[in-house]
Amino acid sequence: MTWMLSLANGRSVAVVMVIVLFALVAPAHVAGQTPPTGNLWVTYVNATPITTNTGDSLEIVFRVVYFCCDAYLGTIGNPADGIKTATFLFISVETQQSHEYPDTPVFPTGNPGEYRADVQIVPEDPAGRVWVYVKGNSLHSSSCLCTANTPNETVGPPGNTASEQTYDTGDLSLIQVGQPPQPPAPSPFAQLFQGNELLLLLLALIVLLLLAISLLARRRGKPSPKP
Repeated sequence: MTWMLSLANGRSVAVVMVIVLFALVAPAHVAGQTPPTGNLWVTYVNATPITTNTGDSLEIVFRVVYFCCDAYLGTIGNPADGIKTATFLFISVETQQSHEYPDTPVFPTGNPGEYRADVQIVPEDPAGRVWVYVKGNSLHSSSCLCTANTPNETVGPPGNTASEQTYDTGDLSLIQVGQPPQPPAPSPFAQLFQGNELLLLLLALIVLLLLAISLLARRRGKPSPKP
């Protein structure tokens, strides 16, 4: 009986040692994971004003982060610095027509990881409801630090990003682009003679000549006064 109790106690001690061993090994496994560096992520895209016309200026504000992996805290997002340019895509909701603004200069707003750009609405932009995207892999930064304070060359975002792709509910990059102003339609008479200035001049001369002939004919047809 005594040897059975000793065997049971030995098994309990072995189980406890295995649990402690797993507890010690688990943090070392997390610390050895490769940080998810190499990508920039756009977390906010906002375009104002939401109603524009050809020739108007549109302000685009967006925020960029990159991620590092900490041994104890896990994945941590950090504001991305040093971004100089971005490419923007305008895509129509109805027709999917698109227009690109490549390598547009961007400027820090003063908030961490936030940038501002100004673009001018041009006739090539789609009209109607239009999504404004930050084009995928158009952002570049060499100021991201993840390992031993060594800067990393990072690019992003992984795909085209508008406000519908971000988790932030306070942004909106859906705008309404109006049609360019149309000139008033000419009258049927103007359409008939448009571009025929010489013909109009000839007709005017003919009318004046007919009037002169008519006046001369009337004068000749009058009877001379009797003495």
